[in-house]
Amino acid sequence: MKKIITLLLVLMTAVVFAGCQKKQIVAMINYSDPSEKSAGMQAEMKEKSTLKDLFDSFAQGETFEYVLDDQGKVTAINGYENGEAGNWEVTLNGNVVDEDVTKVVLSDGDVCDVKYIAAAAPVANTGLLGGWTIADVSRTDLADDEQEIWNKAVESLLGVDYEPVTVLATQVVSGTNYAFLAHATTVTAEPVSKYVIMKVYKDLEGNVSVSSINDIDVTDIKTREDTDDNIVGGWEVTDTGKPGTLGSEEAQSSFDQAMEKYLGVAYNPIQLLASQVVNGTNYIAMARGKVMSVEDKPELYIVRWYADLNGNSEVTEVNKFDLNSYVD
Repeated sequence: MKKIITLLLVLMTAVVFAGCQKKQIVAMINYSDPSEKSAGMQAEMKEKSTLKDLFDSFAQGETFEYVLDDQGKVTAINGYENGEAGNWEVTLNGNVVDEDVTKVVLSDGDVCDVKYIAAAAPVANTGLLGGWTIADVSRTDLADDEQEIWNKAVESLLGVDYEPVTVLATQVVSGTNYAFLAHATTVTAEPVSKYVIMKVYKDLEGNVSVSSINDIDVTDIKTREDTDDNIVGGWEVTDTGKPGTLGSEEAQSSFDQAMEKYLGVAYNPIQLLASQVVNGTNYIAMARGKVMSVEDKPELYIVRWYADLNGNSEVTEVNKFDLNSYVD
């Protein structure tokens, strides 16, 4: 009987002792920095250990000195600080950790990645004109025959990469002139980005040649007075009938809001030309505009609008684009 009681006491003591012990978990941490140094480890830790505990465990075996701010977020590791050059990203099982690392509790099998994300290097002279930044081309919008004409036109042009946006207008002569809006980037060590109007001539035999290429200076876009004649200098604005987009959700949203008050003319955006960060953002876009009547043909417009920091947008200026200034 005494032996049974003793055995029970031993078993009870073992159960109580085991209950007092915290369970062990295994977590992984991987690390890489701007110098291309990388390291990693598998750590055995106590149950309810935090992400900070994993950092501390890693620091014992590797050169890993980290700094947290008042909210428990990483601000620097091994002398590399968050800033214009880049930022540290902490992920747990593939999910970015935005909260306090001292409060993120680990589970068995968790994998933490600590990686420095370098900021995209700015490209010198990419169209910064008076604070305006040239927008990236958002799309190409050419019919098959227009694409064929474009390909023939640019095949011998060297030193600049041209990407077509659309055909703005056509002009019937002895053959046909095409006014292409295109995005141009110089093939140089310091690329320069800009928009151009390329005038292309196709003769009656199907031969294609470039007549002129004129830059659109977003700080000095040529516009003209409003007239009743919407066929200027024999040029007729093309009407694709396709809805246009600006290629930027933020710009498109602010454009749509700004144009809500403009009644009587339907503006179909062609291309966001440039933006300017102020206390908010200024935008410049080219658009096809059409008075809401069957008889009227579309015109080309330059639309300027402003979006404030609270998400409010308003049109600041609308002018007819002076195509003749760019195709002479």
